[in-house]
Amino acid sequence: MSDLYFDFGHSSLNKVGEELSGDSLVFNRNPQQVVIVLSDGLGSGVKANILSTLTTKIISVMLEKGAGINEVTETLSETLPFCKVRKLAYSTFSIAQCFFNGDTYLAECDNPPTFFINEGKVQHLNYQIREIGEKRIKEIHLKIKEGDWLVFVSDGEVHAGIGGLWNLGWNWDRIATYLEMRSSLKLSAQQLADDLINVAYKLYQKKPGDDATVGVLKIRERRLATLLIGVPLNKEDDPKVVHNLMNSQGKKIVCGGTTGSIVARELNREIDVDMKTATVDIPPIGIIKGLDLVTEGTITLMKALKLLKDQLRLSDLKYKNDGASRLAFELSTADSIRVILGRSINPAHQNPDLPVNLGLKAKFVEEIAELLKSRDKEVVISYY
Repeated sequence: MSDLYFDFGHSSLNKVGEELSGDSLVFNRNPQQVVIVLSDGLGSGVKANILSTLTTKIISVMLEKGAGINEVTETLSETLPFCKVRKLAYSTFSIAQCFFNGDTYLAECDNPPTFFINEGKVQHLNYQIREIGEKRIKEIHLKIKEGDWLVFVSDGEVHAGIGGLWNLGWNWDRIATYLEMRSSLKLSAQQLADDLINVAYKLYQKKPGDDATVGVLKIRERRLATLLIGVPLNKEDDPKVVHNLMNSQGKKIVCGGTTGSIVARELNREIDVDMKTATVDIPPIGIIKGLDLVTEGTITLMKALKLLKDQLRLSDLKYKNDGASRLAFELSTADSIRVILGRSINPAHQNPDLPVNLGLKAKFVEEIAELLKSRDKEVVISYY
């Protein structure tokens, strides 16, 4: 697994009065690479939406299958129309193919140039120009590293404000200056994408004259988390799972009162309880030196799952002290999550007077894992 991580964010506006966007953006991640394709269909509405969607799907699928830009462009030329009068493709495209060693390939056809932010400055890229069929392709190979950004925009973002607040629109250079200022802050890719779209919306005076789409790739260090949840089926495995937890990289989290006691015992450390973090329905967190978070088990997992389903903003979770909010925050900010799940059943949860769902710890864990995977996170569960 590479330590380099591609944090992705996407935001868009529809032209006023249009239900469908004429822009389309696809982001795919696999173990070897990430691929971003942005397309802007000529015009707006249904026709533009169909053309841009076809363009992004064709390009992303072909790149995933290993096709080169020549083959991709030839396929597009045979599939999509070209306006000979206006000398424009009926759909534009920008392509970014980024490998986890930092090798990156950019290709563009009739879209605004990609913003490449390196060392806090937007770099002007020296593209190579190729004529493939009736299309003029700009392409370049880059080496990207932690701290770099790639930002992709459609025409609607660049033209925001034309005829209104700014006669010539926001324009590429103004956006570049804005990006240099905003990218210096500790923003996520999604926060920067939302930020850019919000500015465009204001420049359009809340009535967008064109579809606007932004795709942001932030290159940063991968965030890892390991969770030890529940007691191993065999007591002989206690030292092993604690060793695995403590020798993992990134955040170290324990869920379960008995599980926390096992960790404290194996490490020969004290476990304290912070009663200030208790709420009416969420038990307090524990404190063990060397661990980032220690919570109660099933109830906290159930509450954290609900918070994740509610898709609360990180800012809504970050400053809350209860165990469920802190667990949901750590899961939301991690990129790769390893779960060590003990299969031993807590006898307390078999009490017929307790709710049935207290015996469903594994179910909650697996449901959380599926939810996180749907949000582009890597989750691996090991059973003991």
